[in-house]
Amino acid sequence: MKKLLVALHVPLDDVTEGHFSGRMVSAGFNVVYINAGPSQEDELDKIASESPGCLILTSGSVITAALVDSLKYRHVGTVIAINPLWNDSLKPLLSSVEASLIIFTDAPDLSNVRMHAMKYHDRIARSRIHYLRSNAIKTLLEHPDRIIKSLEETLDAK
Repeated sequence: MKKLLVALHVPLDDVTEGHFSGRMVSAGFNVVYINAGPSQEDELDKIASESPGCLILTSGSVITAALVDSLKYRHVGTVIAINPLWNDSLKPLLSSVEASLIIFTDAPDLSNVRMHAMKYHDRIARSRIHYLRSNAIKTLLEHPDRIIKSLEETLDAK
């Protein structure tokens, strides 16, 4: 089973977490949640360092920690970013990212959120971007098959 680290910038309710976990486990993923909060990035770093071949599902500003972890621990295979926030300090490092990056965004054309997602997509060679019509986090957690399909396509492309 591949380990999927879930480090979202928002807390999840028990029903959503249970539904998402159940579907991901049945698809062959061991889901580990890293709760939102002040120590989230440190906990993500610790678990990623101990998890060869892991995948990271993240959102918002936590994408910075996930991408840094993918550089520090070359065994991080894929980072799935939901509406990533741009971090200028990462700019010189992004061309070195070897992990696959799957970006989901629900932002309208020409919005700042969409532009942030496109900046990451433009600078990371192994990135794919998907545009969703509404709340990306809610949509993906309620319909985990979208993530599973994207992961299968990414893993098959390697």
